[in-house]
Amino acid sequence: MKKSQKIVAVAMSGGVDSSVAALLLQRQGYQVIGVTMLQMDPCQKQEQIRQDAIRVSAELKIDLYLVDMRIDFKREIIDPFLQEYLGGKTPNPCVHCNQKIKWGLLMEHGLSRGADFFATGHYARIRQDPNSKRFLLCKALDRQKDQSYALWELTQPQLEKTLLPLGCFHKEEVRKLAAELGLSSAGKHDSQEICFIEDDDYQQFIRKTVTSIEPGEIIDRSGKVIGRHRGYPFYTIGQRKGLGIALGHAAYVVDIDPQRNRIQIGDRADLLSDGLVAEKTNWISLPQPPVGMKVNVRIRYKDPGFAATIEAFEEDRIAIRFDQPRAAVTPGQSAVFFVDDCVLGGGIIVQAIHNRAISDSMSNGAGQF
Repeated sequence: MKKSQKIVAVAMSGGVDSSVAALLLQRQGYQVIGVTMLQMDPCQKQEQIRQDAIRVSAELKIDLYLVDMRIDFKREIIDPFLQEYLGGKTPNPCVHCNQKIKWGLLMEHGLSRGADFFATGHYARIRQDPNSKRFLLCKALDRQKDQSYALWELTQPQLEKTLLPLGCFHKEEVRKLAAELGLSSAGKHDSQEICFIEDDDYQQFIRKTVTSIEPGEIIDRSGKVIGRHRGYPFYTIGQRKGLGIALGHAAYVVDIDPQRNRIQIGDRADLLSDGLVAEKTNWISLPQPPVGMKVNVRIRYKDPGFAATIEAFEEDRIAIRFDQPRAAVTPGQSAVFFVDDCVLGGGIIVQAIHNRAISDSMSNGAGQF
């Protein structure tokens, strides 16, 4: 190896995306090593990831390091996931895993092995602003596969050390490259599931893990009891199916009250919100956005995004107003703010708000809650 040759640690899952990411970096002249995290106790899914990563690494002729993160993964991801659900919220554990586990412990392990950079098979792009010198996180060229929404928690030091080689490729090109080289990952289907939940069955996972879930009341907007629910953690804001009640018209979950063990049902109009409050914010494009700034906000992974205005902020908490009311603003999910193609920043939704609530939040002074 030449002294000038840079080393990249690639997070290897054994899938087609991480495999081709490693391949592209090899073609760019980097020395590539693989790092694969073992995040679950032995099971079929974990063993498949391990075997696939070993197989693809051998095909690419790169060294692979298996990193046992089961204790850290449970503490940082699984336990908070359950706590959020028991708090009546709907969390997105993949967002936190990216920041704390993949770009946290796994990245640190790769750098400790002598790597200069860390890379993954995520579909997003990183560039540096020539004026501010800040590293920007931008949408992928393939908008159908873009994953920038799930990376909003990444920090400047993490972005500085990150390479995302798939950001300028379409998925079809990635599969074609894998097939041309005969990689075993070429035909693998994309996983849409949370890694630690078998068959994407949230309810079964919660039942197996939490034993103190009790049925409770379903009420309408007037407070009248109209049915019984199976346990509030099994419901989410905006849910329509599986409510177990027949009202003769469409009904949706509009509120979850874990303290009273109640689910409130309403019409679609009751789901509409004029804005939201998010906390635990992280800003990428600039240190902090100004009040009045126009943004495009996404409130869930597959959300196309809608226009909004920043109404107030304080430290790591922000309030925004939508240009048009939005349905099913869900506490626990991420609100991610974009300006053009780049991620301005994001936060965790804590409250859906209406015009009066936004005005009240501004009553203590401009730009303050």
